[in-house]
Amino acid sequence: MLLPEIDFAYDEPDVGYQKVRLHFNENLFLPEEYYRAVAAPLEPWEVRYYTDPNNKKLAAAIERYLGLPQGSVVITAGADEGLRLAMQLAAHMGRGIVIVEPTYGMARVVARQVGLRPQIATYGGDLSLDVDGILKLGAGAVYLCSPNNPTAHLVKEVEELAAKFNGLVILDSAYAEFAGYWRPRFYEYGNVAEVRTFSKAWGLAGLRVGYVVAYGKLAETLRALSPPHPISSLSAKIVERALEVGRPYVERSVEEVKEVREWVLPQIQAEKFAGPVNFVTLKVQEAEGVAGLLEKRGFVVRVLGGKPLCPACIRFTLAPRPIMERFLQALTAALNNRKQQTKPAGGV
Repeated sequence: MLLPEIDFAYDEPDVGYQKVRLHFNENLFLPEEYYRAVAAPLEPWEVRYYTDPNNKKLAAAIERYLGLPQGSVVITAGADEGLRLAMQLAAHMGRGIVIVEPTYGMARVVARQVGLRPQIATYGGDLSLDVDGILKLGAGAVYLCSPNNPTAHLVKEVEELAAKFNGLVILDSAYAEFAGYWRPRFYEYGNVAEVRTFSKAWGLAGLRVGYVVAYGKLAETLRALSPPHPISSLSAKIVERALEVGRPYVERSVEEVKEVREWVLPQIQAEKFAGPVNFVTLKVQEAEGVAGLLEKRGFVVRVLGGKPLCPACIRFTLAPRPIMERFLQALTAALNNRKQQTKPAGGV
């Protein structure tokens, strides 16, 4: 059997749990008290039986919590599965997709996995989005992320794009809560599939629970593309419990992220992307080398290379201040080390 050449897998490093994980943008500020509060053991029958179809009970709980219309939430196995559903729909539409770079690397991977060959648009040097330029590309779908990963900025042109674009807008809002955007609203345009997750601000990455917010027929179509039981009974039950009791913890952690971010940024003497998110992206020379030196000191960061506006960058997750104090020392040493090694002979 002749198999296709697959060269678009997502590079996912397995670093274990003994090092400080600053590469996944997990919420490192939530206390153990939060996890004890949201713990929800299962009854034996909940283990025996499949969940309700499409996890409608959890979808309804999210709709009530966020004040969204009935039927507007589609539960997915993490935000990545939400992207997959939306991009499968784009593939069925048959008019291609535009991905606005630099952005989350999984977007291009998922697009190619569902048979799309994305066109690439880029943010301007001031991180603006050329809406008219995107319209001229003639695609049937557009993917963008706001707040954007890795540039950390809010894409102010989303509403203009939704209003002008005669196609599907896939809006990745994984970091929305860090920016204070708790309730989705762009779905009201009817052509926007807003992808959300409980993995980031809510600190429940291990449960693999995401959801897509869309309006009317779009939500129905995405639900039709979804498997009937996308997440487990345990995941659904814990997320329901988090909606009931967890928001004060999450809101407090978002404020703590902001405080640490404002403390960290002035101490880093490098060109950087920063904004209302729980990570910072640095432009550096020899990104792989800097990351390697940091890992030797016990800190794992994400290396980003070859992206528009970010040809050689590292991205690190913000962590509580005691961790950041140690990380900044290691980062300063790593940056100085690489500068020394890249000096020309006889340089000063």
